[in-house]
Amino acid sequence: FKKPLCGRAHNIDYYANGKLQILFGAGTKLHLIDRLGRFVKGFPVDLKKEILIGPDVYDFNGTRRYNVMVLHKDNTIEMYNLKGQKPESWKGITSSEIIRALPERIIVGGNTFWVVRTSVQTLIYPFVGGEPLTVFTGQQMIMPDSSIDVVDEASVQVQCYDGRAKVVRLK
Repeated sequence: FKKPLCGRAHNIDYYANGKLQILFGAGTKLHLIDRLGRFVKGFPVDLKKEILIGPDVYDFNGTRRYNVMVLHKDNTIEMYNLKGQKPESWKGITSSEIIRALPERIIVGGNTFWVVRTSVQTLIYPFVGGEPLTVFTGQQMIMPDSSIDVVDEASVQVQCYDGRAKVVRLK
């Protein structure tokens, strides 16, 4: 490859036939190869922005219609299908602080949220991205390494800069 791999490779069943292929990112592209190292038809797919880390692969409804998330070098997290198209509802994730990793998926009350770790704090976003649900300042900000523990159907417990545990309502 002309560009280095972006740190993640995943096995997926692209054809839904029980045979696995390997999906990975390099440069601005998603690559998919079969078990013999041949490119799968339709790949590579150009995302048009340089990938820093990714992809992470999700099959939200178990139908093998995969979505991927990547952290781009421009400090944005985007979700794509395997044709390189963003879901209509996707609003993107970005921060004025440096995003350190791909988001962690948490499920609270049957809903998916994204935990994003930045250089300064932890932010929690709704499933479609957009604006964070946890906008705190000063000592109330969530520590970058805080655990996120589900408390009930609508809340998580986090650790703030003031050293206290805080329950945050997400719905």
